[in-house]
Amino acid sequence: MSLSIFLYDGVHVNDKELEEEFWTNFKAYWRRTIETNEYKHVSTQIYVDGHDVVFYNFRKHMRLRMPNSLSVQPAFLIMVNSDGYSAPQTYEWFSKKTNTRYLLKVQLGGGTYKLYEKYYE
Repeated sequence: MSLSIFLYDGVHVNDKELEEEFWTNFKAYWRRTIETNEYKHVSTQIYVDGHDVVFYNFRKHMRLRMPNSLSVQPAFLIMVNSDGYSAPQTYEWFSKKTNTRYLLKVQLGGGTYKLYEKYYE
């Protein structure tokens, strides 16, 4: 029995690590998007296609695979203008494995966002 508890905890930790890696990659994609928008004067749409988060600008797609444990609210769409501006909005993500609700709060101008984690039972 103790072995099964150890294995379950190991899977749980790995799910958390996958989610942390996803958010690290999301941040890198976001920064690249802001830099590209400002440099090339293009806008970007960020949306979900299947289980990928797609960063689309000027005929170029960058896809970021979400961990299987994550899902995002319906109708997820972020528009980032050519000057890096995105309208303030909060987007909800949920993890069914780690019981985490992530709030991605897009800020005014400057292409910034904050990520908050809330755990639920």
